[in-house]
Amino acid sequence: MKISTRSRYGLRLLMDLASRPGDKPVFLGDIAARLAVSEKYLSKLVIPMRRAGLIRSVRGAYGGYALAIQPASLSLCQIIECLEGSLSLVDCVEQPDCCERAEDCTARRIWGGLEKVMHDYCMAVSLADLVGQETAIRA
Repeated sequence: MKISTRSRYGLRLLMDLASRPGDKPVFLGDIAARLAVSEKYLSKLVIPMRRAGLIRSVRGAYGGYALAIQPASLSLCQIIECLEGSLSLVDCVEQPDCCERAEDCTARRIWGGLEKVMHDYCMAVSLADLVGQETAIRA
């Protein structure tokens, strides 16, 4: 399993928004320049994040994007699931009906345990934690 560029760049976008003082909207072009990522690519990421209520958009000359949730309330898990979908490693963990052996499958229990560890870890890491770590590294 690999985390795609959608999640990696989406996380960077959210970290950029969270590191700005106040909740003043920021132009996507400015974020793209700071992150050295295509504005066109970022524009595809803001759509699901806006739908999920992670960010808000403001139109007009002073418009742009801003966080819709406090960074401490936004988990890494929410971000990844917004951009990637479920953290499920195999279908049968979430949907046991898809496999006739799901009830007695040792491998399914292993994958389920690994999923739980990943999920719990990602739920315990907030956007505020990540921004704080980045700030500490730069200091």
